[in-house]
Amino acid sequence: MKKLLPALVLCVTVTAYAKNEVYTTPDTGVIYTFADLAKIEGTGVTQIDANTFSIVNDIDVKAKDGIALTNGVTLQMGADVLIRIYGSNSKLTPDTATVVPLGAVKPKGFHLTETDKSIELKHVRFEGAGVKIGGPYGVTVENCTFFEHNDKIGHAAIDFVGNSINNVVRNCYFVRSTCAAVASGANVAAGVTIEDNIMEDCSTANRNYPVINQTPAADNGPVIIRRNKIFGGKRTRPGALSVSNMMSMIGDHKIFIEDNYMDNSRYGINILGNYMDIRVKGNTVIDCHYETNAMNGGSGLTVNSTSEEHPTRVYVEGNRFEGCLWGATIIGKTIANMGHITDVTETDADYNPGQNIFKNNGNCGTAPSGAETAFDPSIPYDLYNNTALTLYAQGNTWGCEQQTAEEIEKRIFHSVDSSTLGQVIFMPAGSGSSNVENITENADAVPVMYVQPSGIMSNTPVKGLNIVKMSDGTTRKIMVK
Repeated sequence: MKKLLPALVLCVTVTAYAKNEVYTTPDTGVIYTFADLAKIEGTGVTQIDANTFSIVNDIDVKAKDGIALTNGVTLQMGADVLIRIYGSNSKLTPDTATVVPLGAVKPKGFHLTETDKSIELKHVRFEGAGVKIGGPYGVTVENCTFFEHNDKIGHAAIDFVGNSINNVVRNCYFVRSTCAAVASGANVAAGVTIEDNIMEDCSTANRNYPVINQTPAADNGPVIIRRNKIFGGKRTRPGALSVSNMMSMIGDHKIFIEDNYMDNSRYGINILGNYMDIRVKGNTVIDCHYETNAMNGGSGLTVNSTSEEHPTRVYVEGNRFEGCLWGATIIGKTIANMGHITDVTETDADYNPGQNIFKNNGNCGTAPSGAETAFDPSIPYDLYNNTALTLYAQGNTWGCEQQTAEEIEKRIFHSVDSSTLGQVIFMPAGSGSSNVENITENADAVPVMYVQPSGIMSNTPVKGLNIVKMSDGTTRKIMVK
């Protein structure tokens, strides 16, 4: 496991104790319910009815002790109230529980830290409040709801603030978080699997906080982001998903971004930094063009690596990039494989069938006066190879009616357009179709064709979000459970 950096130690251990009084459990091995705490003087816990408790003090639950969320409990937390849970003895898996503000205030929530084994948090609805995870052992947050996270505990509803292993965020629902839904600090190596979550209209403050914003974790395990649905709010600052090694943490960083759906964000998938080995497969990125200046973003996929000695490598297969300012932009020293089917066999490490689909991607540079964004598919950019390296992008379907070299060339920016750039080898192209209609809501039509998250069309749906071609020629979004 990676050691904490000195700066991280400071950011984890310095907490705001000044505003609220703090009750600290005696560290004698007792697991307390909130009914128990309400009977102890000085805790700041008051029992309102059989299952409802108000909390006005911070509570520190020491490592030998624990706290239990009983079934049906409601916690009304006061302004800036934080429950710090040390160790792994707490019981946080009720059938259902709710954390709400005590009036018109902004509580912080729960901070789980100094875990000596894995701990679970399940079936809790957080309104305003959030969860901070400090490690070093993993926390599983599952089947929880985070409604209108208020940004008091940190810039994410679930915020990783300490190096840790084996974290999981699964089957959670995030609605209108002020900033990110799930994030980690720039110098935090938290191995995590983020899967099967729904993030709806998050980052409402319209700041530069992606809905999922992770840092790679090296020896602490891979970062796996899969089967999530990110429904954007058409804002100009937040993107959908980002993994960044901004501190250039050394290590063999493994990143898997697979089978996610994202729409209506400033950008889709953003990868920044070095030392990373990334697999981007089966994602659907639609209408991520809410950036007013295309020089500042707006790609379905961006990968930017600056190190020639330790470049980031990215494998891109079976994704759909539609309605973005740029379909994909590969920058700096990045080594990208977006489809390699000639001169290799299917058993070769470099083999990639491609099967990415590009449609209606393009921009006019800067949004003209009165325009919402710089989006303009009549000035096409499916792929911009902003590196000096040769980039293979074979087997893909491009945003033109005829998949010929002449037509595809109009949608790719590379050595043909500037002698400083590397060549994109894009032939042979794929045999798929990019002709999916704009999504409408016609309840009278019936489904005739299902477009799976990978972009493959079939006569039957798959579990998750499908884009469905209807009998009247329009398309709709349908969630299959």
